[in-house]
Amino acid sequence: MSETGNVLRAARMDAKVGLDYMAKRTSYSKSMLSLVENGKRTAAPELVAAYERTLGVQGLGEDVNRRELLAAVAAMAAGAVSPEPLSRLLDGLVSPDVPSKVGTSEVEAVLQATNAYTAIDLRLGGAAAADVSTGALKWAVSLLDASMTDTTRTALSSAVAALADRTAWTHYDAGRKYSARQLAKLALATADDGNDRDLRAHVLIDTASQIGKEAPAEAAKIVSVALSDTSVCTLEQANLHAVCARHLANAGETSRARRHIHLAEQLSARGGDAPAWATFLTPAHVDKLITESLSAAGERKEAIRRFEAILPQFGTDRARAKAGIVISLGTLYAHEGRLEQARDLANQAAAALSDVRSGRATSSLQDLRRLLATSD
Repeated sequence: MSETGNVLRAARMDAKVGLDYMAKRTSYSKSMLSLVENGKRTAAPELVAAYERTLGVQGLGEDVNRRELLAAVAAMAAGAVSPEPLSRLLDGLVSPDVPSKVGTSEVEAVLQATNAYTAIDLRLGGAAAADVSTGALKWAVSLLDASMTDTTRTALSSAVAALADRTAWTHYDAGRKYSARQLAKLALATADDGNDRDLRAHVLIDTASQIGKEAPAEAAKIVSVALSDTSVCTLEQANLHAVCARHLANAGETSRARRHIHLAEQLSARGGDAPAWATFLTPAHVDKLITESLSAAGERKEAIRRFEAILPQFGTDRARAKAGIVISLGTLYAHEGRLEQARDLANQAAAALSDVRSGRATSSLQDLRRLLATSD
């Protein structure tokens, strides 16, 4: 049974409700509900919401999201083969034609697509990139069914995993939790086949981010899976430690968080080249993550100093990240009683978000506005 099926069945059983009743109240057939609960059909967000309404419970969707991602990570860590066909992880999204033969040109095309849609995400936000990136992923996934050499298959698996990871991120940034989860599972399922340890580590980072707000301790454990791999490149290791620190700080484990911040700074100072698929992974990016971790750990004044120094390094090509930094800095100003500066940054962020389509940034700006309203 899938994790989704487990959650839905457990909620129904706790409420002492039968499938016949559920079918009548949700407008889904009894057979359909049975297939979902037994993991033989995918549960769309609308079906999960129907369970919540009928059973009078909340949070089933978040529980489903967290459990599905944790199960996918556990399978990757154990080297287990995903029980779900890759095409099923894109239910309702894929129906492309399958070419008869795949070679290096197709692999390179997938890599180029990853870089292109990453650039759109960085400049215009996840909501702007999500649909076009998904279209490219449909084609990329179809290539895995074609004939190719073992060497090409390994390279293609890595390329598909990179594109799936970036596409999952765009959906997550756009606030599309269900599709982000499915895409993250696809990235996890293909990353091991690609034999790219840096990519595997980054897929785990981005997967952890999807549950980091609700379950930071569990997110830190996911990142720790990647930290156990010493073959990961220096810059990605710095990235891992910085992200792990943020999750630990948000979970209240500030001492452990500070140790990871120290390691992230040491590794970042050593520098190194980023993988070809990780055009976004720069020293400035890692510094931003370290600063976010310092803020989460309560080091507000140091975080303010570093955010102020980092901000000029982000131009229009990284407008989404820049908007996020402006909001984070404004939030720190507000907590420190610098309300006028905080309001000014909130207005700057609002202006930037007229061009940047980021659900996460918009939500963070709303949080800042509420904080300012309560500080008046």
